[in-house]
Amino acid sequence: MSKGNFYLIPNFLGEGSKEDISVNQLKQIYSIKEFIVESEKAARAFLKTIEHPVSQSDFVFHLLNEHSKDKEDLTPFFKSCLKGENLGLISDAGIPCVADPGNRAVTFAHKNKIKVIPLSGPSSIYMALMASGFNGQNFVFHGYLPVEQPLRIKKIKAMEQTLLSTGQTQLFMETPYRNEKLLEVLLKNLKPQTKLCVAVNISNEKETIITTEVMSWKADTLITHKEPAIFLIGA
Repeated sequence: MSKGNFYLIPNFLGEGSKEDISVNQLKQIYSIKEFIVESEKAARAFLKTIEHPVSQSDFVFHLLNEHSKDKEDLTPFFKSCLKGENLGLISDAGIPCVADPGNRAVTFAHKNKIKVIPLSGPSSIYMALMASGFNGQNFVFHGYLPVEQPLRIKKIKAMEQTLLSTGQTQLFMETPYRNEKLLEVLLKNLKPQTKLCVAVNISNEKETIITTEVMSWKADTLITHKEPAIFLIGA
């Protein structure tokens, strides 16, 4: 019995529409009625926006997020896919499996010889890197920094040292309601000549991307509180 395909489906970063997705990708997404999702609400909103022909009541959703158990058996999620039905993975925003737990599902698919098909879409990480003016040939994404202040400062200084010795751009993010505190710590602990970029609300009407030396920044240069943001230090 042939198996279905496992599609990795990007979600909109901000406001989006059906027209933002290619006809070919829409056709692929329309072939799916069962999804692994970070949150059902965000997935349903995405599928409604792209005018998926399947009725909302007929969709099947499996939750996989930060609250899921690390050792949870994902076999039930793939039951139909193993029998020939296509399955999709939808993130809350941007591309799946980057800064979200979807990689566990992809690992399961590979182990079970299920074809994994990534669809193209927006990535706040790469869009921030593009717009920063920093080195795009050598970079690293750290995800979330430690919450504990001493560990956070140690990590920031280590990233800065790596930047200064190798020229490698350093990218990281924070839970939106902690953005202002992170910015304050960065401005206090980075060297004055180090360049800092903050990209806020990428692909949104309120999008703001600023790159300048730390000594030229002020904590109130832009509004980051409770707004999705990517932070970068570079040269």
